[in-house]
Amino acid sequence: MMVLKEKILLILTFIVINLSYSQEMVFNSQPKLMHISNPSYFGLNSWNRSGLLYNTTEINPNETQNNKFFYGSYSFDLLDFSLGIQFNNFNAPNIGYKKNDLNLSYIYKVELGNDLWFLPSVNVGFVSKNLNPSNLIFEDQINSITGYINQESIDPLADFFFAKNYTDLGASFLVHSTDFLIGINFDYLNQPNVAYDTDVEFLVPISYGMQAAYEFNLNPYDRRFLPRYSYLYAYTSVRRDSESINIFSSQEFQLGEFSVGANQQFGLFDNFSFLNLGLSVGLTYENFDFGVSYAFSVQDLTTSYRYPPRIFDLFLSFDFSPFLRNRRGQYKRLQVDNYF
Repeated sequence: MMVLKEKILLILTFIVINLSYSQEMVFNSQPKLMHISNPSYFGLNSWNRSGLLYNTTEINPNETQNNKFFYGSYSFDLLDFSLGIQFNNFNAPNIGYKKNDLNLSYIYKVELGNDLWFLPSVNVGFVSKNLNPSNLIFEDQINSITGYINQESIDPLADFFFAKNYTDLGASFLVHSTDFLIGINFDYLNQPNVAYDTDVEFLVPISYGMQAAYEFNLNPYDRRFLPRYSYLYAYTSVRRDSESINIFSSQEFQLGEFSVGANQQFGLFDNFSFLNLGLSVGLTYENFDFGVSYAFSVQDLTTSYRYPPRIFDLFLSFDFSPFLRNRRGQYKRLQVDNYF
């Protein structure tokens, strides 16, 4: 029995390695929810916000993963810092895998002059995950004649349940003005051991990412063919995880209270691949911001083993910043007026 358990743990170690490289949230709403990638964004313009995100990733027609995400931030204006909190529940039911992340962030605000602000942040995350092989369907459960699936299995792997808790340390930085934004973030600085077996060591490599955005005023002279507050928000991010690189770019038009945009995702592992093409729409009403996005997979015909996921996002955010009524209706994303 001990030899069998050691073999099972060895197999699961390889599963954990693959999951560790693929369990990061893949989502389309990065321009609106940039704090997921870079927590320094929580301190931008001293806004106080909270919100929810539901994200579904369809790996193939038979396998779907989902994220249920909550976040909130509060600014202590007199002390020049903000606090942020994020919680994500990741679930891959087909393989019996679940992961809960709680991340806390401290963001300090430094004025560099000429409407230029620097936001450094330190972040600590608490992770709990488990793998339940009993949720898998083993070969002995399938009746090859009728196709009926039995509820019980005699496979020894079905009797095991694995759980792991660890801490993740990170840091991020952000520089922005009323026109542009540049950010960088580092995750897994403490390189936690994510192996389920305490006798096995698998340290997560340090990952990092960069973000950049620029906002254009599309109607500076109040022409009638566009709403008074119309902007183009161009955003791009690059994330490096171990041996893979993920590139995201988006172009969103903010036309008064409505927004519409397109986004693209690219991947670099063995070679460069175009993964997804997405569309997004949004509505801002009073203190609320609604958004929905869907990304279509782009199959790489040069390979037969890569299946880019289809991604669906639905989010709702609420802005409870003081003096919000004084600037309601501007719809500009990069602002500095609320720091003072």
